[in-house]
Amino acid sequence: MATVNLDLTPIHQCSVDGCTFNAATSCHAPAITVGDHGANHCATFLGIPTKHSPTSDGHVGACQLSDCTHNSDLTCHADSVEVGVEAAGGTRCLTYSAA
Repeated sequence: MATVNLDLTPIHQCSVDGCTFNAATSCHAPAITVGDHGANHCATFLGIPTKHSPTSDGHVGACQLSDCTHNSDLTCHADSVEVGVEAAGGTRCLTYSAA
């Protein structure tokens, strides 16, 4: 079984109900990727009906939003992050803050 580096930023809350890794607003993906070619969204979102068995709380493994104040060397350094749904329906890192 893979282990997660506990120095990674934890995901405090995820309100994306349709994600396989979400259980009761808690992300259980071992490590998510935020961003995709500069777009602010959760690139780990997986919308299949099978739910991932909650084993541990999720963390941010990589962040591609180089213009975020919490980003250093493509790693998130926020105390924790929140992921949610934007008005258009896509996933979004709600902790993102433009530098």
